Amino acid sequence: MEIESYGLSDTGCVRPENEDRILSDPSVGFYAVCDGMGGHQRGDVAAEIAISAMGHYAKASADRFDVSWPFGYKYELSIEANRMVTGIKLANHQVWRRAEQELEYAGMGTTIAAVLLDGRQFVAGNVGDSRIYRLRQEELLQLSVDDTMIASMVQRGLLREEETRKHPLRNVLTQAAGSQEAVEVHLHEGILEPGDILLLCSDGLYGAVARDHIRSILQNGEKLDVRVRRLIEAARTAGAPDNVSAVVLLYS
Repeated sequence: MEIESYGLSDTGCVRPENEDRILSDPSVGFYAVCDGMGGHQRGDVAAEIAISAMGHYAKASADRFDVSWPFGYKYELSIEANRMVTGIKLANHQVWRRAEQELEYAGMGTTIAAVLLDGRQFVAGNVGDSRIYRLRQEELLQLSVDDTMIASMVQRGLLREEETRKHPLRNVLTQAAGSQEAVEVHLHEGILEPGDILLLCSDGLYGAVARDHIRSILQNGEKLDVRVRRLIEAARTAGAPDNVSAVVLLYS
């Protein structure tokens, strides 16, 4: 059994620049999607800083000898979950510090959706509204938690799920890396089964392409790079008003 991975990021049909960043590093089993925010406040810089910080930490902590620096160790979590939390918190700290140091970067931030693999075991972590899905047989399950105003409203019973796609507050985040000094990292730990697919994506994909369509593309049996390209093409066909990024992992 092995992991196959492929990722793509596209500017989309409207935005002049791509503020998304992706990372696929099979050598340490680390994969991530970041969607930078801030427009003229340089969301692309925030995403680049976050990807770089997490990528470096994933490699530096691969021997597991020191996963507690600099935020401590939570004994109720696995080693890999601790690595995920530390990596995302380091990214948040780096973006926050850069925004504080230079006025032109004030207000920038980025979402983070990341997966760390250890054999069949995986940890999914996120901040913001970039998502992580698992496709198992016919079920496409969202593993991440949306840090959005409308997600909070749905959770409190103030809004129905079917009302969220066109809601005016759908893009309002409650937290993102770099937008505040400390963030709450959402975690999901699991074990992969043969045929499982993990999808990491920015809202430029799931906001433009219906979940059933995403599922049908993922399970169509084509080569993995073709499936990823079809995801991007589906978003562009729908108008792709935002940058579109997808990283797909197949366990087979």
